[in-house]
Amino acid sequence: MIELVVVITLMAIIAGVSAPALASLDHPRNASSREAVVTLLRRSRAMAIRRAIVVTVTIDPASARYWVSPPDTSAVLALPEDVSLSARSTRVHLRFAPDGQAVADEPLFVREGGSANPIVLEPWTGEVRNAPR
Repeated sequence: MIELVVVITLMAIIAGVSAPALASLDHPRNASSREAVVTLLRRSRAMAIRRAIVVTVTIDPASARYWVSPPDTSAVLALPEDVSLSARSTRVHLRFAPDGQAVADEPLFVREGGSANPIVLEPWTGEVRNAPR
């Protein structure tokens, strides 16, 4: 009986250690890079709704620097070396209204190698999602 408990315990430990590695196999390499941008925009939308104010996010694709106003904060998105942001202009402005709606002045793309994946901002609902091509 003790042997059975020991074997089951060892199997549970092995499954717990290997499960995160197996779960990440179905995600593309740059999914976390896109997810960082999407998370930034989702949090900004939530702040606009929660505080009942217009929140503007400005992203500089060349440097991956972003600004959120208000509050006046800025930082740089941590992207791997082979991943970059791109847009037609030098800065992309995304505005989130207190009612959840959103406006982007132009599309923002996450580039890795030869592929460019757009960050989709639904204007009426304000939903932010990444759209792999």
